[in-house]
Amino acid sequence: MFVCNLSAEEYVQAASYHKDSNENSIEKAELLLKSKPFEIATGCSDLGKLIKKRGNAVLREVHLLSAYMRLKPYSEMVLVGECNPEHDTCYLITKSLARRFDKFIVIVFTESIFSVATNRRDLPTFPQFSGSSKDEVIINVREYAKETIRDSFSEDIFLEDGDFLWENYYETQFLEQRLNVKLFHKFIPKYTLKKANMKLEKEFYEKVVEQRKEKHTLDFFFD
Repeated sequence: MFVCNLSAEEYVQAASYHKDSNENSIEKAELLLKSKPFEIATGCSDLGKLIKKRGNAVLREVHLLSAYMRLKPYSEMVLVGECNPEHDTCYLITKSLARRFDKFIVIVFTESIFSVATNRRDLPTFPQFSGSSKDEVIINVREYAKETIRDSFSEDIFLEDGDFLWENYYETQFLEQRLNVKLFHKFIPKYTLKKANMKLEKEFYEKVVEQRKEKHTLDFFFD
């Protein structure tokens, strides 16, 4: 169970991103914050408990998805990821990743929206990016980064299909004798397999755990 000890104001702010929150519930939360903030911080009333519960759910999602999401790097100091959050947390996840990777511009896509954020302090302006497609958004952000950021990586260190490397890793390093489903879910919870867009891990789990196929070896590398 994910629980935070935050201020009443922080719980109200986080709860406003919950999928079940609306203008009416947010207004009630803000009124309670002004009159009896201790009820939110302690969860000692029904409304205070609900606000705290929703706030924790939102923050748990931000914590998990920003931790498990695979990011694709571009040489212009841009990182791109995808996820399928349950709550309206795309912006919060992007900001969390931008704080962690503070030299990069981070783009996060969901099924319906995207968000762009950076923690760099050396950029003169940070525009509102737009695009009719995912590729167009990425191109626009990369062009902006190329014009404004002096740092860069060599293209040689990036793989066009980085997933291929991970796929080979999972295929060749798995041993049936070491299969430990409980430990697997300890490190990669079921929630993140679905919500963090961990396609490779999900497919591999289904193949070796649910379908119980034969173990894979390194033999094909030495043909």
